[in-house]
Amino acid sequence: MDRETIYFYDKPSDRVKEEHIFLNNFAFSPFVIDNLEYKTVEHFYQANKFKDSQFEDVRIAETPDEAKRLAHSFGVNEEEWDKRKDEVMMRALKAKFDQHLELKEQLLNTGNLKLVEDSQRDLYWGGAMEGSKNRLGEMLEELRSNYRKSN
Repeated sequence: MDRETIYFYDKPSDRVKEEHIFLNNFAFSPFVIDNLEYKTVEHFYQANKFKDSQFEDVRIAETPDEAKRLAHSFGVNEEEWDKRKDEVMMRALKAKFDQHLELKEQLLNTGNLKLVEDSQRDLYWGGAMEGSKNRLGEMLEELRSNYRKSN
């Protein structure tokens, strides 16, 4: 593992250590937003692509994999979603870490190291492939920085 970078994903690998899996959106860490509980960040993110029954079906899905699968089966207006997805993701991340102080402490304990989602498929949220944006890692670093400033 590169000393300057923490890689995270949903399972351990050559680069992903078990202790960093908490950073992943599929990590079970229930939180509440607007009086509704979400099992994971992935549940919130995928549910917020929809309204009404589709929203609820995704929100209450048994697993984050199922939430993502359901959301993809419903389809979404990509152009409209692209305008909102970063805001939705940051709202979920903030709720997760605000409501789980132990996870917030773990995030702060990552120091100033770069955070990279080790996804081999996602060019937007992931950061493992050539040309990928690593938006999830960047958002986690931003949240970590904001927590430091407020302490």
